[in-house]
Parts: sequence; structure tokens; C-alpha cells
Amino acid sequence: MYPAGVAGITTRILPLRSGLRVRLLEAGPANGTAVVLVHGWGACVYTFRDTVPALVAAGLRVIAFDLRGHGLSEKPVGRGRYTMGAICDDLRDFMDAAALERADLLGHSLGGGVALHFALTHPERIRRLVLAAPVGLTRIRLPAIGHLLTPRFTDRFARYLTPRWLTNVLLRSTYGKPSRVTDRDIDEYWAPSQFPDYYRAARALLEEFDWAPIAPARLASIKCRTLVMLSTADRLIRGAEVPAKAIGGGTVLTLEGAGHLGIEECAEEFNRMVLSFLNQV
Repeated sequence: MYPAGVAGITTRILPLRSGLRVRLLEAGPANGTAVVLVHGWGACVYTFRDTVPALVAAGLRVIAFDLRGHGLSEKPVGRGRYTMGAICDDLRDFMDAAALERADLLGHSLGGGVALHFALTHPERIRRLVLAAPVGLTRIRLPAIGHLLTPRFTDRFARYLTPRWLTNVLLRSTYGKPSRVTDRDIDEYWAPSQFPDYYRAARALLEEFDWAPIAPARLASIKCRTLVMLSTADRLIRGAEVPAKAIGGGTVLTLEGAGHLGIEECAEEFNRMVLSFLNQV
């Protein structure tokens, strides 16, 4: 699993204040401006495989972690373990454990929703905010559909419900051009799903996480400089341009032809836009 064998990237298991153990990824100069990366639902740090080297090459210190229930982080079970509050607390505790008083924050999809709520509850911890296809700007159908298709009793059959072919179908549906998905991509997204309790965690997020759009007045209260990256072929996040512009310090840019995973699909363009934003004086 990424980043095994990649030079310049270190990983370790980091215990948080709550006792939860998460996988940390770190790269770049120790004295560089810190950028914390937060991935989306069903993903892991592999989402940022092309983002990390671009940020490091620009002299930034990159820190990412697998959210609870994902990747190589622990996957707690039980009611209330996958709420917005629980995951925002993880982000706060992660920054504390990594000795980050303040950092730039880049969140994708569900991670973008976490970043938005974190900006509302802990504005003093964020220097600049990058939101890629973020949850929290518009109403989306994924939770309702996913919850309908995965009732709680399916937990007992979890190990049979995450075959590689399903990962293939779901991953290709998130790209504007499905042919861009590689076998390596499928394997990297499928591998974490084979760990015990992954399915339960993914299903619990559909049920417990706050997927609802944030009111424009609350978005306007976010004052840190913000970049929102949307994609024209995103089938999940639609109609987000207007609420994105409601963010107090926000700039909205678009990836033409990219899908929900435009951060991967159009990595070079995405990285160029993000670095231009982060390097602004």
C-alpha cells in the first residue's frame, strides 16, 4: 500500500488523545509551512499520491493521515463513532499530536466537509483552506442511497460486500474519464476495504456523519483565505458554485472535464492551482 517504497515519505502509527491510533504520513522539510491533507469517504492517503510530491517540491511540509475507519488507521465500532464531531476532534487531536499549532488545511470530499466545520469551530488553527469537491456546500444523494443499500443487518456479511469488481465500478464512476483509472488505483482503493470493520465504518459514516449543506451565513463567517476547487463532470457535488462563493475569504476555480476525484484525474492542473493559491502573499 502507498507510500511503501516511495523515497522521502515516512509513515508511523500515531496515538491520539482519545486513544485512537491513526496512520500518519509525513514528507518535506521540517521547517516548511505545514499543510495537512484530509481525504474523503472510502479513501485513504493514496488520494494524495500526486499532491504530496508537488507540495514537497515547493518547500512545504506535508502531513496526512488516514481518517478513523479508513486505510491503516483503527476502525472503532459502536454508535456515535463516526459523527462530524468525532472526526473533527480527531483532526484537532492529530494536529496536537503532530505538534502543529497552525497549518494550511486541504480537504477532499468528506475531508472537505470536515475542513469546513473545523474552520468554523477552530479558526485559529487554520492559516489557509483548500476545499476540493467538498461536502457541506450542497445537498448530495450519496448518504441516502448508500444507507438504503446498506441496512445495518448487512454488517454481519461485511467481508463478502467489498469485492474488487465493486471498487472498480465505484472508482471509475468518480472520474470524468473512467479510462484514466489504472489497475494500481483499483488495488490501492480496494486493499483497505479488506480489513476487519472497514465496511462497518463506511456504512456508519453514511448514517452518522453530517452530510447536510452549511447555511450561507455560517459559510460567510469563515474569514481565512479559502480556495474551493470544483469539477465540471463531478456527479456527486453539483450546484456548489453559489454556496462556495458565500465563503467569506473564498476563491472558486474549476477543473474542466474532471470528475469527483479531479484531485487525482487532473493532478498537474490541480497542483498548479493549489500551489499558486498557497504561495500568495
